Amino acid sequence: MESGVLCLQKKVMVDHRPNPRVTLPRNSRNWCEEFMAESQEQLALLDSTETMGFWRWNRATERVWASVHALQILEVDAHSALTFDTLFCAIHPADRAAFAHALDANASSDRTIEMELRVIKQDRETRWIRIRAHTYRDDNANPARVAGCVFDESTQKRLEQALLNQKRQITHLTRVAMLGALSGALAHELQQPLTSILSNAQAAQLLAAAPAPNIDELQNILRDIVNADKNAGEIIRHLRSLLMRGEQEARPLELPRIIDSVLKLIRSTLVERGVSVATTFAADLPRVLGDPIALQQVLLNLILNASDAMRANAAGDRHIEILIHHNAERAELCTSVVDCGKGIEPDQVTGMFEPFFTTKSEGLGLGLAVSRSIVGAHSGRLWTTNSLPRGAAFHFALPVASETAVAINGAAVDRA
Repeated sequence: MESGVLCLQKKVMVDHRPNPRVTLPRNSRNWCEEFMAESQEQLALLDSTETMGFWRWNRATERVWASVHALQILEVDAHSALTFDTLFCAIHPADRAAFAHALDANASSDRTIEMELRVIKQDRETRWIRIRAHTYRDDNANPARVAGCVFDESTQKRLEQALLNQKRQITHLTRVAMLGALSGALAHELQQPLTSILSNAQAAQLLAAAPAPNIDELQNILRDIVNADKNAGEIIRHLRSLLMRGEQEARPLELPRIIDSVLKLIRSTLVERGVSVATTFAADLPRVLGDPIALQQVLLNLILNASDAMRANAAGDRHIEILIHHNAERAELCTSVVDCGKGIEPDQVTGMFEPFFTTKSEGLGLGLAVSRSIVGAHSGRLWTTNSLPRGAAFHFALPVASETAVAINGAAVDRA
């Protein structure tokens, strides 16, 4: 009956000042009984939801009440003595301080707090819950009691994690497929420094076998060997980072350097297809906050798509222009990849960023969908327009990194 009384108090005691203007029906006893019965029915209906429970804490008496489902969600033994410490200890140790701080802050305000917390289940599995709570005051406006509800969000969290894992797998597979298409060009890129190392090493052997070897020439040859080795190592490191599947690491980046690294990686492919690339970068561009490997994948996809769009063009008429400009008003950098192909059909614009949409017989239809997902994860935008007089342009805008983020990243690099 206690819950019904509280509901009655909320509905009837609308004014805590002296002589409140409350008018009850003539047969107030029957009305109260009916109202309390309805309140009990409504509470029972709400409490029948297994993924939601209710709790209440009296600050003055330290008395705590919790519904059966609230105890189950919080993994609290229904037969144990119920105190605020019992409920508090049910929360994950890493989340307790934030919850206590939220309760203290709510005691001095009239806002309802809502926060996501974790609970350690008896089998040591983590359960995700969401708590809503509100502080109610006494006649002297002092915080008297806290009432709230708790929701079990473990199922939703598991679904979100499964969806995130699927997105990561698709992103990884798209990256692998893209590099598979570039395998011949990448082998050629590696062949160049390896051939240089071999020929220079053989020349150094011949020079060292001479009766009076030229030391200066020998040092030049060894310097070339070292540079070629570094070049090959950089290519291998870059391939390895692209093929690895891992968490994205956001840090301040210079977009022109990211573009240059991608163009070096696919240089042979572009030469083989007869595609020339021109870059136009504004001076003193600010940095963006992002993951370099993920953004390289976006640029790889956009540049290769632009190259594919010009396959029908005559030799010598396949040009790509990459531009970056700073939109100070929106505090973002906008990168555009522009080709001179036939452009985009109007009926393709809306669906081309959807998964499995492709106009190529050998395409997976995932490149643009994954690219938009990556840019979206960076709080950015990806869109396309047709260029005049011909061709298409793909644009993506990324927020400029704050000075604080740049400073923190620089300090981390210095400590490393």
